Amino acid sequence: MAAQHEHRHGDHTASFDFAEAAPRFKARAAAEAAQYRRLAERLAAPGDRVVADIGCGAASMAFALAETLPEAQVVAVDAEPAMLDLVRERAAETGAAVRAAQASVDDADALAAAIGAPADLLWAGHVIHHASDPQAALDHLAGLLAPGGRLAIGEGGTAPQYLPWHVGVGSPGLELRLIEAGSRRLEGEGVEHGSTPLPYGWNLALEQAGLTQVHEVNELNATPAPLEGTDLHHALESLNTRVGWFEPYLSDADRAAWARLLDEDGPDWLGRRRDLHHLSIDTYFTAVKP
Repeated sequence: MAAQHEHRHGDHTASFDFAEAAPRFKARAAAEAAQYRRLAERLAAPGDRVVADIGCGAASMAFALAETLPEAQVVAVDAEPAMLDLVRERAAETGAAVRAAQASVDDADALAAAIGAPADLLWAGHVIHHASDPQAALDHLAGLLAPGGRLAIGEGGTAPQYLPWHVGVGSPGLELRLIEAGSRRLEGEGVEHGSTPLPYGWNLALEQAGLTQVHEVNELNATPAPLEGTDLHHALESLNTRVGWFEPYLSDADRAAWARLLDEDGPDWLGRRRDLHHLSIDTYFTAVKP
């Protein structure tokens, strides 16, 4: 799930304009539909009746689960009203039986009310690391599961990389510094909101939440150069978005380099290069409530 590495819809990105970004979320969801459908088929079980996509954004997983489990109650949960409006719009367009509900991953009572019944499957895609207390958030989610219910989280992995180490603009290692800036932004958000960072791995956090049968899956995404068509479009969109989000944590020289590389009318625009590739690892964990 490539978009998951771009702070899809965390509860602590108040400066981000979700309403303005909704069309991009929708376009990305359409492009990733098959990918999420495959993941939903791996995570779902025939007897699942209550499932939810926590911190859903455009609810790619919720719609995939609704297709995979047509008899189940599927809830898309997000803290952002603009995202829930997008979910309702997509449900109306597709006829999918997906219910939208507002709740923050930090609000245990609101989450319980949103889901409405003990859940057979909960998915949280790259949202738990935004929680004020990630361990407490996992504890809350574990408490919402029915006996034998599963919690699946998309966390960890690696940020996508698209560029050669040196692109001839700015200093070598430009994209690596962008990834590092993203880490510092997340750290800054945590300090700003008084968050408690998780000091151990996600497998241990799931065990500490009282869950068993913890399993980690790593999926490699590797598209060789040159990127073309949709792959190139998504790469440029990803880089544009992350540069915008992480700009305050970049040096003046790196900001100037990215401005040149992302200027469609300039001579250095990345969209005309033939050496962009895509390399990333998506990681998710599954665990079971005894």
